[in-house]
Parts: sequence; C-alpha cells; structure tokens
Amino acid sequence: MSRFIETIKLLNGKFYLLDYHQRRMDQTRVHFFKKTNGLDLKSYLVEMNVPAKGLFKCRIVYDEHLLAVEFLPYSIKPVRSLQIVQADSIQYSFKYEQRHSLTHLFEKRGSCDEIIIVKLNQVTDATYANLVFYNGNEWLTPTSYLLNGIMRQYLLDQEIIRSTKISLKDIPKFEKVKLINSMLGFEGAEIPFSQIKF
Repeated sequence: MSRFIETIKLLNGKFYLLDYHQRRMDQTRVHFFKKTNGLDLKSYLVEMNVPAKGLFKCRIVYDEHLLAVEFLPYSIKPVRSLQIVQADSIQYSFKYEQRHSLTHLFEKRGSCDEIIIVKLNQVTDATYANLVFYNGNEWLTPTSYLLNGIMRQYLLDQEIIRSTKISLKDIPKFEKVKLINSMLGFEGAEIPFSQIKF
C-alpha cells in the first residue's frame, strides 16, 4: 500500500501554509483510499510539543491514517548549477514517500547540484522542488509540472508567479531560474542561465 508525505515549514514555532497541506492530504486520501473523513492537521499538530525556536521541517507520513510526525532541523543546501535530464515516462503527481524514480534521475546530475526534469520536451520540476523562470519581466512556472507543490500553488494564488508552457527549447529565453517548495519559499537562490547544462 502506498504511503505519502507532507513536508511543512515550522519556523520559530509557527507552521506555514497548513491549509494548503491539509487540502493536498485530503485530495490524496480521497483518490487512493476513498476517505472523505479528514485528518485534521491543525488539531493534531497543536497538541504536539514542537520546537519553539529555529527552522524545522515537519515531516508527516500517512496513508489512510496519520502514521508518523517528525521535526528535523533544516538548512538550505546551495544549488548553483542544474543539469537537464530527459525522463519521458516519469510520473510523480502525488507526494509519495518512496521516490526511487526521482533518486535515479538525480544520479544523472553529473557535476551539477540538481537537475531539471524534461518530459516529452516539456520542462517539469527539479527532484524536490518546482521551478520558476525569469524572463526579465516576470517569473513563470511550467504548466507541465510533475507535482503541483504547495508553494507553487500559493504563489499562483497570490499572483506572484504565472503558469505557462515551457519547452526545452524555451529555456535559453530566460535569464535565470530558481527552485521553490514549502521550505524554500520564494527566497531561494537564483541560478543564471549560464549554469544550466544541456
């Protein structure tokens, strides 16, 4: 039976974007287990003894039931270069606990820090984050994502970024790219086009 995860930002005792995480968890449980009764994250987490200071990754594992919760100190790993990797059969539309297919692709990064996954000539994601590209005027995220991440959806809802089709041949049109996810937010490092390897 499949198991899934949610990774929630906990900063100085405050959880971020819990409503978005709740919605994704509910959608996953309905899809796989036909469970319409909610696991209320807010009620569950408020009763836990959580770290009051510092940045932590709250990692929740669940299937039909909530299975485990852990709080891991978090530090942002630097990403300065990206390798294009083709993967026409990759599927990762739900946040599975097992990520063998993504790990296999990550091993193809060569000397780069992370990868850009291209599926059927369309730009998707990195292995642990969605992507946003800057064209000199606005930040754009591909409509051909693998997983609609929490931060991606939040930034779209706030109209901070816009979604559009981005193919492999479009990448040279952009000045830079950055990785976004629930832990990185929108403040991650910006990687210039010159550091993307084809």
